[in-house]
Amino acid sequence: MNERKKNVMKAAHALFVEKGYTATSVQDILEKSGISKGTFYNYFPSKSELLISIFEKINLEADERRTEVIAGRPVHDKEVFIRQVKVKMEVNKENNLFALFQGVFISEDEELKKFVKRHHLKELRWMQRRLVEVYGSRVRPYSLDTAISMFGIIQNTLHFLAAIEEDVEVDSVIAYAMRRMDAVVEDIVKTKDVLLDSRLLERWQPEELLIKERKKSRLLQKIGAMQQSADEQADELLRFLQDEAREETPRRLVIETVAKCIPGNEDLLTLIDDFFKG
Repeated sequence: MNERKKNVMKAAHALFVEKGYTATSVQDILEKSGISKGTFYNYFPSKSELLISIFEKINLEADERRTEVIAGRPVHDKEVFIRQVKVKMEVNKENNLFALFQGVFISEDEELKKFVKRHHLKELRWMQRRLVEVYGSRVRPYSLDTAISMFGIIQNTLHFLAAIEEDVEVDSVIAYAMRRMDAVVEDIVKTKDVLLDSRLLERWQPEELLIKERKKSRLLQKIGAMQQSADEQADELLRFLQDEAREETPRRLVIETVAKCIPGNEDLLTLIDDFFKG
């Protein structure tokens, strides 16, 4: 992305937060960014497409920072998960995401509303997947219920605290929600109490992406399980495998070569082979 386009997005972002999406005109953006109308429409087909580009940039930043948090750490590490949840909230706050969402809600742009809806569902899907990685496959049938519960505890608590202007550390809220999940998971697995089908959110994702996601999750869970009993040398290799598997284009030859150096690698190699199958 060239610098001029970035500057247009930065100017529009500030205006959308300050004036609101609906009240901000394309002319306002042109004046603040110092570009012509032709240049604007060369970058963005419409004002709504510009806002979507801003949302996508924010989401990419959150994804990158979440990846940095978990780099070299086991997927089942609860402290890592808590930190990832916090990072997302930090990115949202830094970018005044709530104000941007408010602008969408009062607009009459149905495409924007659909985009925001997909954004929320994607975030819930991320939490669902991560809870399975943290607590293991036993929680998979109840993963949507637990994800909604944790998401609800965090969001509703923070909204309440903001409404009464009470200052409580975000870390404390997330850690509290995590402790509640510890109890919920044990009870829900014991009682087998399911409210919502765990696959309900999958209809919002392409089948190809779902298959890839499942394979990666199974591989990362296996690596995490092996780390719990690995010696120092094997743990270092497993950490490398974990980081490589999370790359946009993981290198099969590198992953297989490293995996063959790890004791008890039979199941791991099977999952790696499945991971790279089309």
